[in-house]
Amino acid sequence: MATEALSLRRRAACAALSPVLDEEALLDALRLQHQSMRGDAVADIIRYIDQVAQRHHIEAPLRKKLYETFYKALRLPEDQLPMDPWPMMYPQAPAAPAPAAPAPAAQVAAPPVAAAAAIHPVAAAMQAAGIAPGPAPMPTPTAPAPATAAALPPEQAVCADLMRSALAEVQRFHPGALQDLGDSALDLIDTLKVPLSLRRTLRELWTRPLQAHWVLDLPAAELSQVVHLLYMALCEALGPVEADQVLTRAVRAAEQGPQARQFSPRRLL
Repeated sequence: MATEALSLRRRAACAALSPVLDEEALLDALRLQHQSMRGDAVADIIRYIDQVAQRHHIEAPLRKKLYETFYKALRLPEDQLPMDPWPMMYPQAPAAPAPAAPAPAAQVAAPPVAAAAAIHPVAAAMQAAGIAPGPAPMPTPTAPAPATAAALPPEQAVCADLMRSALAEVQRFHPGALQDLGDSALDLIDTLKVPLSLRRTLRELWTRPLQAHWVLDLPAAELSQVVHLLYMALCEALGPVEADQVLTRAVRAAEQGPQARQFSPRRLL
């Protein structure tokens, strides 16, 4: 089966099972799926859910409900599914089972933007989702703004918005995890199949992530690797469920930027 289809199956399983299993049990169930589930037919779904239920003591009424939940999740649009949990299933494996696209060397395009650009989209997105704001985050050092977002290629502006929004989200709601997030990102950089120059740039940015501008002169294929690294680090620092929530809200925040009309942030996932 194509790698994309396997990824969708993992994401659907994560959506169906995360409300009923804790993190350790969820990862066990996802590994079981990867090893044993051979198709998406009803019989395959029932067999897999029965295996999960037996291993994790799920009672019959909930088991029957999970048949339907998983069946429906397999048919959801991609933008309604959580991120692929592969990095947390096999943390020592390559970052993803799909091959990475080669691309030219990376260069940092411009100096940092003001921290307000990172905070406002997140606050707006959480307000739209009905999430009460927490205490105001500590301000990050500001610097003369680079070229306005409108002057940047849309994929670069959107990626920068997404990265800053995700980091602002962590700073606001998970401040104690910031150090772990940065450490995890630095440890994972060498797992990416990207040019050495980009790895060096990412090391510089992740040394001071809250002060970084995250404007990168890269094509979309390599910008998606930058976002993938963020997601893997979030999974290690917060766990896959919280990581999905942080990244989902960051995507929604980035979607409010003017450049998102030309380049959807979901294309970076």
